[in-house]
Amino acid sequence: MSSVGLFAYGSTGGREGVDLGEVPFVVVDVETTGLSPASDRIVEVALVRVERGRVIDEWATLVDPGRDPGPTFVHHITTDMLSGAPMFADVAGEILSRLDGAVAVAHNARFEEGFIAQEFARVGISTAPLPAVCTLRLARQVLAAPNFQLVSCCTVYGIELHDAHTALGDTRATAQLLPRLLAHAPALRFPSAPVPMPQYPRHTRARTRATGLRKGADGWIHSLLGKLPYSTSEADPASAEAYLAAVGSALSDGRLTGVEAKALARLAGQSGMGAQQVRDLHHRYLDGLRDAALADDILTNTEYRQLVTAAQLLGEPDYFADLTAPDVETIDRTQAAKQRGQRVWCSPSVSADVRDRLSQAGFVLALNLTRNVITAVVAAADQGNPKVVRARELSIPIRSELTLDDVLGTGATPSLAAQQPSRRGG
Repeated sequence: MSSVGLFAYGSTGGREGVDLGEVPFVVVDVETTGLSPASDRIVEVALVRVERGRVIDEWATLVDPGRDPGPTFVHHITTDMLSGAPMFADVAGEILSRLDGAVAVAHNARFEEGFIAQEFARVGISTAPLPAVCTLRLARQVLAAPNFQLVSCCTVYGIELHDAHTALGDTRATAQLLPRLLAHAPALRFPSAPVPMPQYPRHTRARTRATGLRKGADGWIHSLLGKLPYSTSEADPASAEAYLAAVGSALSDGRLTGVEAKALARLAGQSGMGAQQVRDLHHRYLDGLRDAALADDILTNTEYRQLVTAAQLLGEPDYFADLTAPDVETIDRTQAAKQRGQRVWCSPSVSADVRDRLSQAGFVLALNLTRNVITAVVAAADQGNPKVVRARELSIPIRSELTLDDVLGTGATPSLAAQQPSRRGG
């Protein structure tokens, strides 16, 4: 058992030390300008949190080393990519907060330990040794392999190592490797429990990267999202608008090329976005298309095809599952627009009798849900229908077939509009 330097390594099979039980692990990896912590610098760092064998959080950023990036042919980080990236002092607080209360993990952990300790020292950070696990050292104890490089260890367990020599790619692979190694090793014991990390300012935005995109069977956007950390801070408004504009430009011709996908990846990375932030912006873009198409409460086959195509290109093939296109394209928009009356939508299982009485009462039966629909009539069998889910998202009042039948069955046939709050929509 060792407690030298930044990391205090756990060991297996002994009785001394502390059993940390369910303490979470944080897998860390760095890419650097070279091999010497004294003279080289970190250019990328990633941390992946593992609890009870499951990854629950990811964080990664490029780091401006204040010099050239070193072996670009290894880590594929260029000087241009580092322009505008935070310095290590800017992200030190984020790293400390993520290591707080956890066991640090790395493959060939002495390498990560040396560089992180040196970078902490440069900015004046001092901390007690962190409990740590080296998966390379652990693999030597439990695996029969030709060597114990990360890729070889992953191969033994059938783990795919995507994006080797990127900080996020290596941490993801190590996070999958860790529970497999632990399952075949005696219980780990550590020199001490996790210590509170020093407080250090957290005031910068990460700079992410998504390189080596491949279209594959799932499309460009699936590849882009898979190469970003799961989530970071929200994109600033200007960056979000720039990204949305780029998406609109890329999809304007109904296709997405590799060049366009890589341009979107660069914008996302420069804005420090993670996969969830990018996905949220895609949803915002698709919602805007929906609102534009349904602004007049009419959806043509052409508009429907355009919506579905955009959703497929953005990796969301079911996004418009709640929409129904007209059977034919010959719909007369002028005639349809002249339909007057409050708009009501009925779920598929609502009886023809109820629909007829709604029409006779002067309501317009809407084909799709828009913000101008005043009520959704939902049969019990349709509670899980995608359009019913959409109605709830739009806060459209929902009536059961029975309660509506009570209203329309009276002699006076009172108006639903009088019983619903005023709704404005576009």
